[in-house]
Amino acid sequence: MKDNSDAQYATFRNNIPYLFCLLIAHPLLRRVYEHYASPQNGTSSPIAAGEARFTRRMRSDFYFALVFILALHGVSAFKVLFLFYVNYKIGRTLPRPYIPAATWIFNICILFANELCKGYPFAQIALFLSPSAGVPGEESALVQWARSLDSFGGIMPRWEILFNIAILRMISFNMDYYWSLDYPATSPIEVS
Repeated sequence: MKDNSDAQYATFRNNIPYLFCLLIAHPLLRRVYEHYASPQNGTSSPIAAGEARFTRRMRSDFYFALVFILALHGVSAFKVLFLFYVNYKIGRTLPRPYIPAATWIFNICILFANELCKGYPFAQIALFLSPSAGVPGEESALVQWARSLDSFGGIMPRWEILFNIAILRMISFNMDYYWSLDYPATSPIEVS
């Protein structure tokens, strides 16, 4: 007998077969991408070859992640990507002494805002931005369009529930970057 009383655990348990397929498909798709994206001529140094392979791998993972997040969250993926972008800009553009405080403040505020605003439905944003139609019960075209966008929620339409883990990763990313500024590296490929 399955205990599906916890919604998050039930979602995880019900999607294990899909996760298993994803576990197999991702490396296979990366191999296909690397095969077709690899240069035909040989590179002269092992470091240059490693850098080229690293770049191809990052590019394939980036494209796969975009497709995955769109399938997972539908049009709400743009909200998620916007929050990732703002966090990235905080870590990369602010002066070094402000990075930790700004990172923590932004992410804690987002944590509460996601909960209070229930994931920022496009319809609510459109209602806020559009002028009232004047006729009670009549919605503007912008609000109707926003409601139709909200209907494309992907596999997991309530993205704000699982975004808490992403917030931890965003804090970790910025703090790792902050600490790495003390130890600059010339290449992400370590050569012994």
